[in-house]
Amino acid sequence: MEIALPEGFPTRVFVEEEPLPGLLPAGPWTLVGDAAVRDAWRAAGLPEPPGALWVPVSEASKRLSTLIPWLEAWAAIPLDRQGTVVAVGGGVLTDMAGLGAALYMRGIPWQAWPTTLLAQVDAGLGGKTACDLEAGKNLAGAFHPPSTFVACRSFLGTLPPRQLESGAWELFKMALVEGDLAWAEELLAPGLPSPESLLRALRAKALVVHRDPLEAGERRLLNLGHTLGHALESASGYRLLHGEAVGLGTLAACALAESEGLGPFPPGFLARTASRLRHLLPAVPPWEACLPLLRVDKKSASRGPAGGSAIHCILPRPGARAEQKVLPPEAWRGAHARMTTFLNDPEMPT
Repeated sequence: MEIALPEGFPTRVFVEEEPLPGLLPAGPWTLVGDAAVRDAWRAAGLPEPPGALWVPVSEASKRLSTLIPWLEAWAAIPLDRQGTVVAVGGGVLTDMAGLGAALYMRGIPWQAWPTTLLAQVDAGLGGKTACDLEAGKNLAGAFHPPSTFVACRSFLGTLPPRQLESGAWELFKMALVEGDLAWAEELLAPGLPSPESLLRALRAKALVVHRDPLEAGERRLLNLGHTLGHALESASGYRLLHGEAVGLGTLAACALAESEGLGPFPPGFLARTASRLRHLLPAVPPWEACLPLLRVDKKSASRGPAGGSAIHCILPRPGARAEQKVLPPEAWRGAHARMTTFLNDPEMPT
């Protein structure tokens, strides 16, 4: 099913139960995919073009140095500017393949075929491609939207429960961006999110991206949960999966929103959210490990001569769209502490 989007949106977006070969490029193309999903790709009867690369993927490999052999392989095919790169894999692979396509010959078309729930909701749509630097996540990147985005639910059947749970937090984030607590409560239930939730989240994200493609304003709302989340993910040594860190960051954002006078959230809602995240407590890094990463967050609004900074923070509001506030990194200290308290005892009152 193709999602109806405004004229001029650069990506055709499809949500399908099974992968459809007819959605692959009509002209010359190559593929870069996560080696872990090669068997699933073949089992679906999908082709492997000349020069296809199936590579091991991890957060540690999300570096510019990883892209160089890909670019050299595309040049050896040779792939010209009319060629298309098809990216098959999760969020890390999708981010890197999109950035590779942006760099190769100063930009060639690419398609995103995300195979994890996290990538289907987050990385594959919107054109934010990136690699990590030592200083933090996704600090080297480009805006380069895919020409086609294909989310196939059958690929999700290959995922372990932890990966599905991780991806569900990106859907949960979208519900809180919209301020829809009923939708958020639905997503707290165990099990695979419904096709309707995936369609709704993708359409909502696409409309935001269409109005603000380069993240000059409204699109920053999609970073809900990511400000502290990225710091938690990096400081944990990537023991936390990206979606898990976003879930924790979203809970902390609820706490910060309340301290900024934007709440209150129903205590039961925050307790239920914390109960779904409680098992992650041993991997949550201390505040002191997070603060240096917040200070170099790419969403910084300003930086003073003494090294002080302020960040565009996205704060959820029950019953209303999330709100942006520019706050110093230190503003997250109390939210981190309250998040940790909730994880230790999610039944405590707010």
